[in-house]
Amino acid sequence: MAKPAAPVYQLKLTLNDTHPPIWRRILVPGDTTLRKLHDILQIVMGWTDSHLHQFVIGGAYYGATEYDDEGDLELLPEQRYRLSQVAPEPGARFVYEYDFGDGWDHAVLVEKILPPEPGARYPQCVAGKRACPPEDVGGVWGYEGFLKALHNPRHPEHDEYLEWIGGQFDPEAFDLEQVNAQLRGMGRGRSIEVTNAWVWIADELDEGELNLDSAWARSLSAPDRATAENLPLRRDVLALLNYLHDERVSGTQATGNLPLKAVRAICAQFVEPPKLEDTIGGQVFRVRNETEVWPLYFRHMLAAVAGLVTGGPARRWRLTELGGQFLAAPAAAQVWLLFTTWWTRVNWLNAFPWVYGGGQLPYGFTRLTLKHLLALAVGERVPFEPFADGLIAEAPLVWPIQNQESARTILQSLVGSVVMGPLSDFGILAAEYGPNPVLGPGYQQLAAFQLTPFGKGLLTTMR
Repeated sequence: MAKPAAPVYQLKLTLNDTHPPIWRRILVPGDTTLRKLHDILQIVMGWTDSHLHQFVIGGAYYGATEYDDEGDLELLPEQRYRLSQVAPEPGARFVYEYDFGDGWDHAVLVEKILPPEPGARYPQCVAGKRACPPEDVGGVWGYEGFLKALHNPRHPEHDEYLEWIGGQFDPEAFDLEQVNAQLRGMGRGRSIEVTNAWVWIADELDEGELNLDSAWARSLSAPDRATAENLPLRRDVLALLNYLHDERVSGTQATGNLPLKAVRAICAQFVEPPKLEDTIGGQVFRVRNETEVWPLYFRHMLAAVAGLVTGGPARRWRLTELGGQFLAAPAAAQVWLLFTTWWTRVNWLNAFPWVYGGGQLPYGFTRLTLKHLLALAVGERVPFEPFADGLIAEAPLVWPIQNQESARTILQSLVGSVVMGPLSDFGILAAEYGPNPVLGPGYQQLAAFQLTPFGKGLLTTMR
């Protein structure tokens, strides 16, 4: 007998001490854990999950106990408690605190408990007013000062705040459609409760279910099947999966990353093993964690988000049932699953070494990128900088500094990292490198690229 669907909680979330109030109304299944609820509240408010948080319910404190090593916060583990347990009736109230420095306190009210609607998808935001304050603005009082300075060109801090916020800020802005798109794209969530630590994003693209069944893979020509078979990315993922299958590998205590012993062993089996140490000026620099080895981190990310492996902080990384099926699948189906995962499920900004905006690319960026790429002729040599500039302008991408030439260079680097690098790994683009005009021939940079026949077909499936 199928398990009955959980009742749906209608919650109103209000940011305390804001005038006029900043609030959201959401629908959430009652069996949602507090850790997942934390993720949902971050999305609907517009925070970036950059600080600690806790729930205060009936005099008890619930939070991420892994960040309370000394037990000073006396937290109950939020992943073990569900909304229906801690707020069982309509009218229940509790507090969600975020960023203990700025002190953002949210009042949460259980307005109603409803039966789920057939075919409805939860969580869902149904209403809201006003923009989320910027992170690190100094709490409610700092936010009020920020708005006064921003709206008064004569204020001594006006220009400084304007540059800090990226040129514009509308305190009345609230995009319900975009919030719900992000909620739909969160999949199983963004928190460390889930089996991977990588943020999922949403776009207009219909993600559907990830699987190995692909009409594209079945219809490939012999040359394209050979391309899929020989693709280093695919072969590297197989090396990763086989190692995790054969060895007992637990994620690190804090982040769930692979330990250095595993990093070295897996990288040694890659088609092109990445360097794990370098000597500069007589000093030896060694890799300290998995995140510093992008080829491995990228492949681990794909495998985790695709559901091929499961693991996490202090937990063993294991192959899932889908992971076992992946190992036995044809090469083209493997490439299809990995690429679909990257295109529709992974936050592309994981490929960029700096923090951009609030941790999300502009809404619609994947569709825009697809449009620009499919407009290219197969085999045509495309200079990188004009192509990147087109994406930057149309998205738009903004880097909040006064020197616009430097901002353009940084944003071109972002496009190179989040678009060109991964698509080259998938064999979709053939990259051409040349000497950096400032640093000289010893420093290569992306100069141009070509869309491959294999890549054109794979991109077309994303329509």
